[in-house]
Amino acid sequence: MFKYICILLAVLASEVFAKSMFPLPRLPNSCSQISVRRDIVSLPPEELQRFIRVVREMHRRGWMDGFGSMHDHISHQIHGNEQFFAWHRRFLRHFEILMQEIDPGVMIPYWNWGTYWQSPVADPVLTSAFFGGNGRPGDNCVIEGAQARWGRNYPTRNCLTRRFRYGATTGAFWPMRAVRDVMNMATTHAQFRSRIENGAHGIVHLGLGGDFETMYAPVDVLFFLHHAMIDKIWAEWQSRDPLRYRMVDGYDSQRIPVTANSLMPFYSEEVGTALATNGPGYCYVYDDIPAAPSGAMFKSTRRATFASFKAVFNGSSEQPAQNAAAEDMEDDAAEAPVPAGTEFRVKHTFNDTMDFKPPSPMSAEWLRRRRMDVAEAARMQTLVNNVVAQINAERRQQR
Repeated sequence: MFKYICILLAVLASEVFAKSMFPLPRLPNSCSQISVRRDIVSLPPEELQRFIRVVREMHRRGWMDGFGSMHDHISHQIHGNEQFFAWHRRFLRHFEILMQEIDPGVMIPYWNWGTYWQSPVADPVLTSAFFGGNGRPGDNCVIEGAQARWGRNYPTRNCLTRRFRYGATTGAFWPMRAVRDVMNMATTHAQFRSRIENGAHGIVHLGLGGDFETMYAPVDVLFFLHHAMIDKIWAEWQSRDPLRYRMVDGYDSQRIPVTANSLMPFYSEEVGTALATNGPGYCYVYDDIPAAPSGAMFKSTRRATFASFKAVFNGSSEQPAQNAAAEDMEDDAAEAPVPAGTEFRVKHTFNDTMDFKPPSPMSAEWLRRRRMDVAEAARMQTLVNNVVAQINAERRQQR
């Protein structure tokens, strides 16, 4: 009994700790308008620059550290179970509302990593025109793009890091054809969540490495672009059956059944309130997915309320630097120009005589450390291997 009391106290303490980091605005009760989230590479240059300016300001205020801390402290409650989709949708909306306090017209764009799945290092998003790519040799610090020379204060004072899985390359990600095969086969929320989390979702975190493969990955803006893509994938699966906007199944981290009335960790709001992107408080759609019909939405019987608050991030500017390099990076980032969206152009081409390669398997040890499902990941590896083999067979016939 004492053991379980200690665990409970630790969970409560972690939530209190995370909530003391940065503002927590409440969701609006209705939508004055429905906004659109778009593919980041399709944004006009001025919209890209507005987004970059906003996230730089969030970083300056220490809010990126706060998001990283919160995600890290409750990671066991929001991964490997049916809180995953709804909680991360709420997390992204939290981020988006704070962005809009700085610039009301800015939305989170999504990163469609399926476009350059075979060669992610050729993706414009991972270049200096957007958010930079691999960290530099030696310390893995990101030194190019909109986050060039960013420092972070959580979990320690350091630079923002990425360390590609294979040195200079990330390895392949999932093609969208494989993602849509999962959409076609999964008939329950639990099936779909498990297959996406342990497949297409996980391989991006592993491929980018560094801070991105940790549970404090939200210190990197790319986390929000990646999870906007995961949210978009969920929204597309939901759009195929109106019942999916009201239903959820499976279990939470304590093996308690998850229903639309279950409360999301940290936010204490019903899961059902996050099942439709255009529902009250969320108020967005994706650029190529139809909105949920109003009659299909979950009707909340109660919504937790709490006061907005602000607090200085623990250990930021008031404490002496523990890492001089991190301090220098903060200064350099403040002076760096905003990259223009037109600086980088690349054709998505491959050698037609060579077969595409599927993503390499994620190791069992890596999966377990992140509370992911080793058996499901193996099944998803088989699925994506088969899809890539089919793509290669079709390409050979066309040569």
